[in-house]
Amino acid sequence: MVLKYFNFKRKIMKKVFRSDGLYWQLVMIVIFANIRIASGQDGKEQPSPIPENINKIFQTSCMPCHGSNGGMMPLAKLNLSKWVEYGSSKAADKASLICKVLAEETMPPRSRRKSNPELIPTKEQSELICKWAGSLKPKTGEK
Repeated sequence: MVLKYFNFKRKIMKKVFRSDGLYWQLVMIVIFANIRIASGQDGKEQPSPIPENINKIFQTSCMPCHGSNGGMMPLAKLNLSKWVEYGSSKAADKASLICKVLAEETMPPRSRRKSNPELIPTKEQSELICKWAGSLKPKTGEK
C-alpha cells in the first residue's frame, strides 16, 4: 500500500517537472514579483522627497487646503500629504503646475488671500519653488 502511494506520487511529480520547465518559470516569476513588491520596487519610480525648505513653504501656504484635512476639490487637484505616492513623472507635472499657479498668482485663491494674507508665498518663496519644480523635470533623453 505504501509503495503504491510513493509510485503514484512519483508519477505526478514527473508530469509536473517534465512540462519543459514551464512550471518552474511560473514559480520563479511569482517569487520575483513578490520580492519586488515587498521591497518597494513595483516598477514605479519614486519622486524625490520634498526638500525641507520647500516643505516649510507648503506647510504654511498650501497644506491647509491641499493636505490631508483639505477640502475635496483642492485634494482632487493636488494632495501634498500623498506626494510620496506620486511617481516621479506625476510629481514633476504637479510641481510644474504649482509653479505655474504661483506665477499667475491664482493660488492661494483670491478669497483666501483676502482673509488669510499670511498664506501668500513671497516672491522669493515662489521662485524657490519654481527652481525646485524645474529640477524635477526629466533631463532630455530620459522618459
